[in-house]
Amino acid sequence: MKIEHNHEHHEKATGNLLFVFILNIVFNVIVIFGGLITNSVAILADCLHDLSDTISIGLAWVLEHISQKNPNKNYTYGYQRFSILGAVITSIFVIIVSVIVISESITRLLNPVAPDAGWMLLVAIVGLIFKGISVFKLHNGETINEKAILFHLLGDVFGWIAILIISVILMFCEVSFLDPLVSLTISMWLLYNMGKTLHESVCVLLQKSPKNIDVCEIESQIENLNHIDKIIDIHLWSLDGIDSVLTLKIKIDDVNNGVNVKKEIYNIASKYHIVDTNVEFM
Repeated sequence: MKIEHNHEHHEKATGNLLFVFILNIVFNVIVIFGGLITNSVAILADCLHDLSDTISIGLAWVLEHISQKNPNKNYTYGYQRFSILGAVITSIFVIIVSVIVISESITRLLNPVAPDAGWMLLVAIVGLIFKGISVFKLHNGETINEKAILFHLLGDVFGWIAILIISVILMFCEVSFLDPLVSLTISMWLLYNMGKTLHESVCVLLQKSPKNIDVCEIESQIENLNHIDKIIDIHLWSLDGIDSVLTLKIKIDDVNNGVNVKKEIYNIASKYHIVDTNVEFM
């Protein structure tokens, strides 16, 4: 049985990512000038983060848009995995940028430079507004693609909060090392979370069974149905981290009961976001 794929979550994701993409283009220009004016390594580091934000969000938007295309002869399951591809590319890109920022932060820790605290405060306030709106737009996202971008933006929000606090402290105390220290901390946090997102995305691409579905539980429910002697083979994987596919080879006591057995299996599968269920009787 094939259930028509539900593209609603991908359509919503595309709209959200486009909005955030435009917002980040505008903010990216602001941060570049802010970093040059303040001489703050935390803001300069965020320039790289924001540049990667813009590129990642743009790419995520394109791939999320492609993921809505209907199945054809070349992509018989449709294009939903393009959303996962976006999450993988975004995660790798952000991890690379984070490593670069960590390296720069360590260098600045060894040779601290006093930033312009007043301008830092102003840029931090603007940063919190822009990034806060972006996070709010994506915080209910269902796709892994959206979640990858959300973690990136959350890192920026924490960064701007820290920069705001540091800018106030620097107005009264000479503690230049706090600037690169915060940048280092945020980059490490981002590296950890994007690593988890990358792992989750790769697991989907490698057709690992969905983490939110217990294969043994489904198997047990099916085995308890009438007329089923044995499940010979079962395969379960996810198309995009949301919708899943199930294939089964089953031995039944009488092929004449096959129609009813299939209906019962389809009912079980429909409870788990399984959009395509294929049953073969042996």
